[in-house]
Amino acid sequence: MPCTSMKLRCDGLSPCSSCQKRNLRCNNERKQTADNLELVSGSASVKREDYGASSDRGSIKFLLNGGTDSFTEEFLLPPRSDRARGLEYHNQKGRQDAGQRMLNFRTGDPSDYAPAFVESDPASLSFFQDTFLDFFNGPFGNVNKIVGDSYAGGANFPAMVPPIPDPGLAFAPQPTYEPEEPYAAGLYQAILARAWSVPLDTQAQERLSTYLSFLLTPARIDKFVRMYLEYWQPSCAMVHLASLNVNTVALPLLAALVFMGATYTTDEQEKHAAKQVMDFVELYIFSSETFSPENEVALAFSGRRMFDGGNNDWIQFQNLQAGFIMVIAQYWSGSPTARNRAMENRFSEVIKVARRMGLPKCRHNQHQAVSEFQWIQTESRIRTMSIILLLDCAFSFFQNYPCRLSHLEVECDFPCAESLFALEHPYSDRNFQASRGVTILEAFHNLFEEDPKDTMPSTPDSSASGSMASLTVLDMFILIHVLYTFINSHMSLLGPILRKTQNSHPKHLFSFDPPEKSQSRAIPDDLMLAHIRVALARWREHWMTLSNTLSSGEWASMGFFKNGYNFWLVSQLLITKKKSVDVVMQMEVNCEDKLQKLKVLLDEND
Repeated sequence: MPCTSMKLRCDGLSPCSSCQKRNLRCNNERKQTADNLELVSGSASVKREDYGASSDRGSIKFLLNGGTDSFTEEFLLPPRSDRARGLEYHNQKGRQDAGQRMLNFRTGDPSDYAPAFVESDPASLSFFQDTFLDFFNGPFGNVNKIVGDSYAGGANFPAMVPPIPDPGLAFAPQPTYEPEEPYAAGLYQAILARAWSVPLDTQAQERLSTYLSFLLTPARIDKFVRMYLEYWQPSCAMVHLASLNVNTVALPLLAALVFMGATYTTDEQEKHAAKQVMDFVELYIFSSETFSPENEVALAFSGRRMFDGGNNDWIQFQNLQAGFIMVIAQYWSGSPTARNRAMENRFSEVIKVARRMGLPKCRHNQHQAVSEFQWIQTESRIRTMSIILLLDCAFSFFQNYPCRLSHLEVECDFPCAESLFALEHPYSDRNFQASRGVTILEAFHNLFEEDPKDTMPSTPDSSASGSMASLTVLDMFILIHVLYTFINSHMSLLGPILRKTQNSHPKHLFSFDPPEKSQSRAIPDDLMLAHIRVALARWREHWMTLSNTLSSGEWASMGFFKNGYNFWLVSQLLITKKKSVDVVMQMEVNCEDKLQKLKVLLDEND
């Protein structure tokens, strides 16, 4: 049995360290097969996936083995202690692909980034030292300030509250003096003012002041923003960080970037302090006028619109981005209470504001020249809307929480190329294209077209009109999320019909098996299910084309959306198992871990 089938992490050696540690016979045949393919094809195999049917079954069992924890193990999500596998992967392998990304940083002292978590087992420690230590010799040693020049000539801000000894955390001695920056002092004062509106005793207020003054120094602010850039931006680039100026950006967005980045810190003091104040940062961000019902009432009474296309709209949009980033941070790294609040309440506020801003229909103007900054603003809106859609689908995927967005309303463009959005001046790129020319809704409908030859050219560089040829890996990641939620909704609607049919014809079960395996059934095959199979097959075909066409360097530069095939495996599982309707129908809304409950569909005797 291959190491990976035994749920062991294989380092590619023969025998591998995991098997040696457990005194097991090592058989890393998947690695050997991949090596043989690499020798034959002459291309790197690190990004290649085995798309065979037998491999798919083994992969889905491996993915669902630990529920959400195992499924998201390699996603580099904001770390949380109850996702042990993801936390271990974050600490051991977080920087392996980073060195190959499109973003280049200067090399510094790797000791500054030593991981905080190392398995206590001596064999694992040796394995870590021998195999993974090189990951931290990458290009992220010295964190340079994003803003090159210090702010000069600004207003004088009062000094921050001096650190107060905290019984829960012994802070290390801080530098005796660090030049003050207005954005740091402004951020500190804004969060503290909102926090003090919460009924806290004097001791709690002092402790909160200590945490904020410890975290919100110019050096740490720049460090945390850079960590956001390193860890989260490659997967969900929606903030144009190449043009970000911490002196002028909206304070709520700066707060969101800082504390989202702080979730990735390996410094225990920083991690503890950030966790203590995260809920107060959330309160501050969602108290901005963008989310304020008081502001909404005032505007309605005076007959003015909140988003009228004026200069203030960009600030309002940055506030929306801040709220959305905080939802992501709280959902993936917050406490259970914060996680539910983010999913149930805060995300609904984000959706409401996004709709009012017109983000679901946001598109580039192909027929009118616009300034570069206007194009960046529009692209940021498109990207933010796309990622909002992804998170909405993710809530359904991981916790069976009903979607708040319909695929029919998402008529925005697909995001531009990641490399283009990473540029400070996108117009300077010789391959610049103002618009992708296809919306998410159009591409979703193309998946269901009857003639695959018209909608699925065999090569990505085909120019067939209305085809999927131009879709990227991120586009496909978005589409499989939408397709999964479509399948899940169909199963929910089909449940009552299926149960009624089963009661009327107890000897005949409705089967989702392919026609050659199906038995006689009392009702005709579900027509929509047949179209879903076509859509899934078309998605898989194009994914394979992309995987075989992109270079290993391009593949490594991508974020977690290169794991889109894993979502396809779960979607395929739902339509091939006749028990899936019952499983979906019996699953409670907002369950703890939906993927754990889907493991019942992997019964070998089914």
